[in-house]
Amino acid sequence: MKNAKSFILSCAVAILFISGCSQTEEPPRGEFASGVIIVNEGNFTESNGSIGFFDESNLEVTQDIFNKANRVSPGGIIQSIYFYNDLAFIIDQVGNRIEVVEAETFKSIAVIEVGLSTPRYMVVAGGKGYVTNWGNFDDNYDLPDSYVAVIDLENFIVVKSIETGNGSEGLVVYGEQVYVANSYTNNIEAIDPATDAITGSISVATGPIAFAEDKNGKVWVLSSSYFSGSALTQLDLSTEKVLKSFPVSASAKSLNTNGTGDHLYYLSTPFGTDAEVRMLFIDAIEDAGEALIIAPNLYALGVDPTSGLIYLGNHNGFQGNGTVLRYEGSTLKDNFPAGVAPNGFVFRK
Repeated sequence: MKNAKSFILSCAVAILFISGCSQTEEPPRGEFASGVIIVNEGNFTESNGSIGFFDESNLEVTQDIFNKANRVSPGGIIQSIYFYNDLAFIIDQVGNRIEVVEAETFKSIAVIEVGLSTPRYMVVAGGKGYVTNWGNFDDNYDLPDSYVAVIDLENFIVVKSIETGNGSEGLVVYGEQVYVANSYTNNIEAIDPATDAITGSISVATGPIAFAEDKNGKVWVLSSSYFSGSALTQLDLSTEKVLKSFPVSASAKSLNTNGTGDHLYYLSTPFGTDAEVRMLFIDAIEDAGEALIIAPNLYALGVDPTSGLIYLGNHNGFQGNGTVLRYEGSTLKDNFPAGVAPNGFVFRK
């Protein structure tokens, strides 16, 4: 009887051991896994760009998280950051380099320094990175040498350059194509990731700079031109047709949608006057009649897809560090310090 009890006890222990081993534990997430990433462009005379982090759960701000992780600042003039799987790509447009880091810890993995010339924005399609590059200005202050650099995401090197229209800027992936906004022209171009060839172009309002996709799968293009003003164009990229286009407020930038994809937001930043946040429904056929928010020195706009809070970057005249303002609709909720010239936000959940 004693042996039987011992046998049963041994079996029970073995079952518990096997059961415990079969339960896979999630690895702990990194310090910067969930929260708001702030891109601080930096001052062009000092090349002091940085990345900040805002924890929405406790309202704590961590400045220069790359420095915290690597004991050195990224420096340069940071145009944008792009997240893909467990990686983040910090794009320095003046240093002509991309810092590759772990997305949740910001520990450095690699640096891409060859094959870039004023890099701007990035997307991933077909397992490859696509980075817009302005190239150098010519004597007429034009950008005839613009291109898209194709990145090998295993070895972190540029493997190809695709010549584009002048001033290649924002990108969007739709279906099996990458679309590039050529900001010094009136067109966007389609790239097939299978061949890395340009397969066509679509005419839009002059100066296309950014894309946003609405809840119906339609893609909006924000154009901003010193000569012809700003405009919004709605595209059906399944047919590559323009659905509608109309003028919007001057010096427009920072196109966003809300979390449900039924509203558009953008910044109007005319020289010499306060900036405005404009909000439109996606069925709009003209600009919003009035501004949602009016404030000085606005440089960046982001909309939290979960809370709906509006994040605005204030450059404070490029004199020292900037500030991030948070709004509920048109009402200021709070603010927190940023680095120099906050120019963009990424919401990580």
